[in-house]
Amino acid sequence: MSDILWQLFDEQGRPIKDKGAAKKEVFGQGLLHAAAHVWIWRRTPSGAEVLLQKRADSKMTWPGRYDISAAGHVDLGEDELTAALRETKEEIGLEVTALQLRSIGVHRAHLRADENAIENEFQFLYLLELPENTGFKLHEIEVESLEWKSLENFAIEVKDQKDRYVPHSYIYYATVLTAIGRAAAEDSADK
Repeated sequence: MSDILWQLFDEQGRPIKDKGAAKKEVFGQGLLHAAAHVWIWRRTPSGAEVLLQKRADSKMTWPGRYDISAAGHVDLGEDELTAALRETKEEIGLEVTALQLRSIGVHRAHLRADENAIENEFQFLYLLELPENTGFKLHEIEVESLEWKSLENFAIEVKDQKDRYVPHSYIYYATVLTAIGRAAAEDSADK
């Protein structure tokens, strides 16, 4: 696992051909890299819900905090969509196709997790709608638990209970909340 190299990117969000670095080097030097974020949601009789992952206590960055449904860094030579599909299967045991994912944008982030870890990355954001009865198989080393939250409660919590969540920016969370809200409204209008 420690031999895996993450793909490095230029400031325009393009992968640098054949240029990768190990996790420790990327975090330690704040090298520009990328991650794929898959936000899973579902419609229920009471409204849209979002699936949150509670990060395992063994995680290097933000242990024990709530975060994206499934996410991970882009490996050397891999594109962001492939990373999204791989991480969704690895972290929560869900095999999905590219057609099921809906791109909602790219966010540029620079977060200091601690004195040894700087997340300097492009975050490729995707939505995935699932039916209510979907089952998951958690990667025990990475994921402590999963929890469904109403979109309304999620919006309140990321604003008022920041210490429970990975500290993504207001713009980041607003992008996710708006996209899920629009997707839920589109789905309702189509039915």
